[in-house]
Amino acid sequence: MSTSQQDYLYRVFFKLKLHESSGDGFQALFSRLMAYAKPGFQAVSPWGNWGDGGNDGWVESELHYYQVFGPKPNSNIKEFEVVRKAVEDFDKLIEKWGSVQKYSFVMNDRFQGIPAPVGAALLKLKQDKSLLHSAAMGGDELMRLFMGLVDDQRQDIVGYIPPEAPDFIDSRAVGELLSFLAEKSVSNLDFLNEDAPDFDVKIDFNGLSKRVGVRLESNSYQVFLIDDFLESIGEDYKQSISKEVRDIYEESKLVIPDSIESFSDMRYFWMVDSLIPPEVKSHPQQMSGFRMAAEIVLAKYFETCDAYENPDNVIAS
Repeated sequence: MSTSQQDYLYRVFFKLKLHESSGDGFQALFSRLMAYAKPGFQAVSPWGNWGDGGNDGWVESELHYYQVFGPKPNSNIKEFEVVRKAVEDFDKLIEKWGSVQKYSFVMNDRFQGIPAPVGAALLKLKQDKSLLHSAAMGGDELMRLFMGLVDDQRQDIVGYIPPEAPDFIDSRAVGELLSFLAEKSVSNLDFLNEDAPDFDVKIDFNGLSKRVGVRLESNSYQVFLIDDFLESIGEDYKQSISKEVRDIYEESKLVIPDSIESFSDMRYFWMVDSLIPPEVKSHPQQMSGFRMAAEIVLAKYFETCDAYENPDNVIAS
């Protein structure tokens, strides 16, 4: 099994671990992960009436304290109560442990994102208490730590990884990216804060129609979702995705030669369908979401010139 296939399975099994974990189980999972990922990390167990003093784990040399919150799946999380817990537990820290320089509120958000009021409260806490660091850790950051471990450590956390990828898995690195995007709400209005890249020269140079150019530009507003995903994976995996998109583009030039009318536009739609995992194509109800995700991927890799030609390279040569 290739490295990208192994990494894919590790990510799947770690996601399952997080989805299944809550309460003490989530705290135990976090402590095992941190014991490998963060030198000097010590887990803390409650002791008699003293409790844990609002400290579920710490790195003494940095005076960095961690509070862990693992709500049950599908529980109705009330943002106000989460914020109150984050702030009240910090006050316990000062009372029981003394000096604090860094504070992390670890929440099992199951990759749905940390509630905005929590981030704002922790930022205010940083300012009010003159801390070096005060922030929340969610599933994406825990995944980054997990994927930074060596294989033996990963298997100690998620168990044995089968030597062969199951038949139902899309073994391509880009397949996982597509699944990630398809699960996200692409109507997220965060795009209003993003700037679209200037595609005009590339669109003209590659002979794309205005209609396809508009699609590329509008989808570029969602590229921040891909950047979030790429932040959570290793450099090798990023390169695998770039290479797979580049290979699909090179194949499109063989399937749709320049002699065909509107060849550049046709390659665009051929690549959209080529990016979609084969197993999804037999489920029409999922195709719409994956097609939207595939067009965001093309906008991202059109910008980096892994798909289509870079006019600068021709000018330079």
